[in-house]
Amino acid sequence: MRLLCFLSPVLCLLSVPAYGQIATSRPVGYLVQTIPAGQTRSFSVPFDAELSSQSGAVGRLTAVGATTIENSAAGWTPGAFSSAAAPYFLRLTSGAHAGRSFRIVTPENTATRLTLANDGVDLTSLGLAVGTTTGTTFEIVPGDTLATFFGTTATGDTLVVQGAGDPLGADLVQVWGGAAWLNFYYNTVWARWARDTDVSTDPTRNHYLLRSDRGLMLTRRGATPLTLAVVGRVLATPQRAVHTRSENALTFLATMQPGDVTLGALALQTSDRTAGWRSSADPADADILLVWSGATWFSFFFNSTAGHWQRVGDATPNRDSFVIASGTPVFVQRRTAGTSTADQTISFPTPGS
Repeated sequence: MRLLCFLSPVLCLLSVPAYGQIATSRPVGYLVQTIPAGQTRSFSVPFDAELSSQSGAVGRLTAVGATTIENSAAGWTPGAFSSAAAPYFLRLTSGAHAGRSFRIVTPENTATRLTLANDGVDLTSLGLAVGTTTGTTFEIVPGDTLATFFGTTATGDTLVVQGAGDPLGADLVQVWGGAAWLNFYYNTVWARWARDTDVSTDPTRNHYLLRSDRGLMLTRRGATPLTLAVVGRVLATPQRAVHTRSENALTFLATMQPGDVTLGALALQTSDRTAGWRSSADPADADILLVWSGATWFSFFFNSTAGHWQRVGDATPNRDSFVIASGTPVFVQRRTAGTSTADQTISFPTPGS
């Protein structure tokens, strides 16, 4: 759990665990985000969780299958990484696909093999190196669910958002489902997380996965601001995120930047960030980046004629200096479909660059 505390009305103390298997340390970041009462904010965590405390959290690939990877020296505890209640991700940290993350899923892991949700891509097609000394390197990090991140009312746990007996009185957590928002809240009568469409006989949503490479929207229904403090490791490998590349589809992505970044520095129009970013003097013919202002969505496009970013319908021509605050996710909309793995990923800048 990377959400440290609910900071109103008290301040919390921070502590970051250290594990013996971490060969090198990374800078630790700390971010506070506030959602004013009655308002909605976009939200993401720009840091990594700590490495798994279990053995074999870092290693090299020694074999790759369509949906599996192996590390012959891992010595993993069978099933340790495959629980829906405590999700884990494998991130590649070397090679052409460094920065990509894959959810570890069932069948349960063995001592040497992990099964991955492969985003519809045969892992053998990625050209990942294998070998005990030359294989692609990886790390295993814990993920979050609604319950592990925002808490519950269970004994020994803390709910950091406002719950209620119905979705109209509770803080709302919105996850982009690819075509519409999925709305979640903590139901204090049922003592569990629920969707706003759920009835009492529906299953718990406590274990609904929150992907670190995706953004959320948070609506504060309480009478006071909600202040969330998060801490974690600054990424050592720039994030390479999978995004929907069907025509005009939207993907809500976390940039994983520990500090503020400008549109010019984000530079999604460049070939080392995206394959075939569509730029144009006409926004109707350009790929779009959307940023939540706190009240509305600002839509930006790269004007290939002028050579800078512009906001759709804005009289100010050059928006290269527009700042995207740390922890602010962005919607990406591509006008045309992609046909390759490269077409369906976005590389964000090196954190702190």
